Amino acid sequence: GELGGLILTNFEVHDFKTTRDTFDAFYYGQDFGFNHADCILETAQRDGDLYVLREIYVHGRDTSEIISLAEGEGFSKNAVMYCDSAEPDRIKTWRRAGYRAVGVKKEPGSVNAQIDFLRSRRIYIDSRCVNTVGEISQWCWMRDGESGELTDTPAFGCDDAMAALRYSVEGMRRGRARTVDARSLGL
Repeated sequence: GELGGLILTNFEVHDFKTTRDTFDAFYYGQDFGFNHADCILETAQRDGDLYVLREIYVHGRDTSEIISLAEGEGFSKNAVMYCDSAEPDRIKTWRRAGYRAVGVKKEPGSVNAQIDFLRSRRIYIDSRCVNTVGEISQWCWMRDGESGELTDTPAFGCDDAMAALRYSVEGMRRGRARTVDARSLGL
């Protein structure tokens, strides 16, 4: 995407040298997929800024395989996992595995409200989250077919990590965040 059409420009990519106990709260966001990517992002908050710490980004895996990956990567079962609500059966499977999975309430304008929330924060992304870095660097607004002007609608395509990022902030955005601090994660 061209710079003028990028949705998020308030991000930086870093090799994090911080310890996990330096963050105020942790969240997960998950966009379900099979043919397109299933993406889980571990995000954290500190001083109002958002940090993307880890990602799972896979194709062609069923839910049990992805749960095994999350367990193998040490994804906490204590932090809330905000998920695509279009897949209630998959959310139930994550809950049965012990994760605090909840569906994100989708309503008119919620995508743009999530984007506005993300635009109001600094976003720091660990350089190991290569799919998130790739997507955020290309995620742009659609153009009107007749005028060529940018619209308020995100372009569809490779946006699985961006959906997971949007979902991960849903509790904060609505002021009902279920947070977990590092001490309760045993970190």
